[in-house]
Amino acid sequence: MRVENITQDRRTLQLAVSLQNNGSEEVEFLYSFLEVRDQDNNLLSSFTDSLPPSLPVDRQAYKGTIELFGPLPDSVRSVSIRLASYPDEKVKLQIDAIPIP
Repeated sequence: MRVENITQDRRTLQLAVSLQNNGSEEVEFLYSFLEVRDQDNNLLSSFTDSLPPSLPVDRQAYKGTIELFGPLPDSVRSVSIRLASYPDEKVKLQIDAIPIP
């Protein structure tokens, strides 16, 4: 997982992300298990858009967004993202301390 861009307005924060499978097996995700937390480990409300439910073994980058909704507290300076494959959690994606402009 890679964060390509961050945009923010008063009510939302959007992280443009890309996912790529460089492994030897297809990987499935349930984005309802996606965790987004701030620098103080507070869970933030989020949803995804345009990310595939599974990543085939084709090394292609698939792009989508993770959107944090509701007014974000001014104290949010960075976020961390965690997502594990479903159902076995063999693949764990994590990006820590993404700075928020």
